[in-house]
Amino acid sequence: MPERAGWWLTGRRGARRPVRLACPARRPRFRRPGRGSDRGSSAIELVILAPALLLVSMMIIEFALWLDATHAALAAAQEGDRAARAAKQSSPSWEQTGTDVAMNYYHGLDTSVLANVSASKINYDAAANTVTLTVSGRLNGIFPLTITESASGPVECFRTAQSGGTSCG
Repeated sequence: MPERAGWWLTGRRGARRPVRLACPARRPRFRRPGRGSDRGSSAIELVILAPALLLVSMMIIEFALWLDATHAALAAAQEGDRAARAAKQSSPSWEQTGTDVAMNYYHGLDTSVLANVSASKINYDAAANTVTLTVSGRLNGIFPLTITESASGPVECFRTAQSGGTSCG
């Protein structure tokens, strides 16, 4: 069987040659939509979506930092408030005790999510017999937000039999 000429065009022996159109005017000049018409679309999608994905990732990380900072500030405020309420009746420097305990507790957490941390605004409400302590600081992140957390509770008062159960104060 004689070999046909042009088998190298298709990669198969004995294959037919491609059919040529008789009239070149009938040949399509532009590629029709279909397979292969979306060349380069992956690059365009990447250019559009990459900044959006980076922004979403940064916002997730910023939210996690904010959440950690608020929890650290609230924990320090609660611990300082607890110490201030216990020291209110027994020590004249109960405000300094609350501030020191709150700051020591925050630094004991060994976190650096807040900068310029301060335990301020220690208030005593005589009518309600409560102490409120506020811890604030600046978030170390992309957006330097101010984090402020407060804790309050009743002053601890130990009533003895000698006092007849009267209220403290």
